[in-house]
Amino acid sequence: MIIFQIVLLLSAIILAARLGGIGVGLAGGLGMAIAVFGLGLPPGDIPVSVILIIMSVILTLSVMQQAGGMNYMVNCAEKMLRNNPKYINILAPATTFVLTTLAGTGYTAMSVLNVIQQVAKENGVRPSQPLSSAVVASQIAITASPISAATAAMYVVVETMGVSFGTALSVIMPAALFGTVVASFVASRQGCELKDDPIFKERVEKGLVNFTAEEQKQIEPTIEAKRSVWLFLGGVLFIVALLLFKPLLGHALGSRDIIVIVMLLTSFIMAMVCKVQLTSIKKAPIFADGAESLVVILGIVWLSSTIIGVHIPEIKILAGDVLNEYPALLAVVFFCTSALLFSQGATSALLVPIAASLNVDPATILGSFVAVSALYMTNIYPTTAFAIATDDTGSFLSSRWNGSFIVNHPFFLPGMLGIVAAVPFGFILANIFV
Repeated sequence: MIIFQIVLLLSAIILAARLGGIGVGLAGGLGMAIAVFGLGLPPGDIPVSVILIIMSVILTLSVMQQAGGMNYMVNCAEKMLRNNPKYINILAPATTFVLTTLAGTGYTAMSVLNVIQQVAKENGVRPSQPLSSAVVASQIAITASPISAATAAMYVVVETMGVSFGTALSVIMPAALFGTVVASFVASRQGCELKDDPIFKERVEKGLVNFTAEEQKQIEPTIEAKRSVWLFLGGVLFIVALLLFKPLLGHALGSRDIIVIVMLLTSFIMAMVCKVQLTSIKKAPIFADGAESLVVILGIVWLSSTIIGVHIPEIKILAGDVLNEYPALLAVVFFCTSALLFSQGATSALLVPIAASLNVDPATILGSFVAVSALYMTNIYPTTAFAIATDDTGSFLSSRWNGSFIVNHPFFLPGMLGIVAAVPFGFILANIFV
């Protein structure tokens, strides 16, 4: 029976990978129906804490987006990129890393990818280089964000293991940053010079490359847009302060309650101060994306806790000692699962509780955490696909880079080497701070 149950879980994950997006959650729902109604398993624990945190953060981001704050942040990033074109291979990943770390979602990177490719080709830089590093940086940055779904799912577990928020950040943020630096360096060395690329030359001759920069819309950001950004950043800093200085402040609040309360309060203040129509909040694009992530985590993570939860004693016997002897295997599991599920949040919510139940120490969990960022394994993830679509120079079209063999695309090598470098660095930091 246990073999059939494991096959059911793996089949659901494979189906989820094929469906993608909200289909990941639906596949989990199908698996839950079979597990509970067909196999008679008791329903496992619903990841309530993670879902509540995501809901509250998405609400605040949606209010900020409707206030114009998201556009204001993007415009600031665009100005920096256009004013410093010579450093595009450095500034492109730095920009998406910062945007994602602050917002907790990698979709913010999509808003600047077109600017990155335009600035790159105008200055003779192969666009696939900064575009690849920018996309990988946005994916890795999820593990550095204090308010991302992945970090929230991880921290609600290690918090119960006695790890302070400051200790967690001292490991995951430098590890993610180091991985991004390595990935960016590798990406900047991929491919020939743009002027020497035969595909680029051919496309130029056919008039398929647009060298005319898009007319910049000189829209002065409203005071409400600026206020919304500062209010959002203030809320994030307040959360970090409450978690960092918990012993000094003497409160007993957990990370879930702090994040949810502060994000709800920030949303209220932002809506009132920035004059956001309450009925418009649910129409924000980020609100829809957030709803999708909730379904994803509810379905596939609940299925996992249902099937695996009843077999924790056997799994401890089979896998506990192996993971304790070879802790780096946890990073491999994180890596492979995130590549299948296309979600750092779902991977973290799925696997971190399992690792903790197997008595994996928190240092190993923190050191391995950056490996949940393997969304670049194929070039079909939304940000990678958009990066390819936005480039008209053909820098992604060579048979060497076009993804015809699944992993032969410019995102794979930078992302892979970035994670390979970041995980050992994370283990070193974990052994120092934890």
